Amino acid sequence: MRVDYAIRRSRRLTLTPLIDIIFLLLLFFMLSSTFTRFAQIELTAGKSGAASTRQQPDILIRLDEQGVSINGRLVDEGEAGSTIATLHAAGGKTVAVLVRGEVNAQRLVTLIEDIRRVGNLDVTIVK
Repeated sequence: MRVDYAIRRSRRLTLTPLIDIIFLLLLFFMLSSTFTRFAQIELTAGKSGAASTRQQPDILIRLDEQGVSINGRLVDEGEAGSTIATLHAAGGKTVAVLVRGEVNAQRLVTLIEDIRRVGNLDVTIVK
């Protein structure tokens, strides 16, 4: 007795449904996640006419290629926060930051963060 076996066709496995599911998962996670701004520094714009009535700042910080100088004295950038805190404890309430030369934004942001950590200081950035 002869038995005929059915010829089995191999089915090709398509990757299209798998790729569709991966894109759907990617879309789901992108839409369900929250995007926040990692770090923000609040800066207030000057008011018109404020420059003529403004008095001299108590603390003058110059940021340039050579480093940071506070009230004319060159200070290491890592020690700027402690120097500003000392001057603030001595009665300094207003700070003017002069940015000169080729200074990148990260150095300015780091300096502003150091000033904000000290406490309640009125900060003005001068270009």
